Amino acid sequence: MSTNKKISLTVISLTVFMFIFVFLQNLLFSSTNLENSKLVINKEIDSHILDSIQASNIVLFFGYVGCTDVCTPLLHELNAMYSSAAFEELQGSTAIVFVNLIPESKSDQAQLFASFFNNKFIGLHLNKQELYSIDRKFSLFYSPSISDKNELSHSDSIYLLKKKDTRLILENIYMTHPFNAMQLIQDIKDNS
Repeated sequence: MSTNKKISLTVISLTVFMFIFVFLQNLLFSSTNLENSKLVINKEIDSHILDSIQASNIVLFFGYVGCTDVCTPLLHELNAMYSSAAFEELQGSTAIVFVNLIPESKSDQAQLFASFFNNKFIGLHLNKQELYSIDRKFSLFYSPSISDKNELSHSDSIYLLKKKDTRLILENIYMTHPFNAMQLIQDIKDNS
């Protein structure tokens, strides 16, 4: 098979997978249902990467430093939500956290990237072991780009987590096409 056909088949396969990814997430979580462009999970998870986050609400997004087609627009939208009057009362209890999916990058890059959009956003850098320990917990999809070794193809879901005592609850997973900021704000208010 020619190289062009292999590349075309790979691109088509990745595209199909990205379209069905949200529905596969629903199958991975036994107690979920889909409503209002979100998957309702309400399931305790064990994720030590978030132990240092003090906020009771965590809005979590996975991507990579320098991603211009997915991460940059979504982080701009998260900043608009965070800076809105509707979100003002939640700022003290809610952390917006960006997790870099490229462990080979410099450890300070995730925080620099996240804080470019808002100086209160948190950027987390994970090593390979930490990344492997959480990818199934969050049903992450990411793979190296075929055309550029410095890029990834990755899922673009937003996760709402709630800290309850010593437990971490994955409340909802939000689809981002389109991103419904008002739904996320309302869910944070309802769970506070």
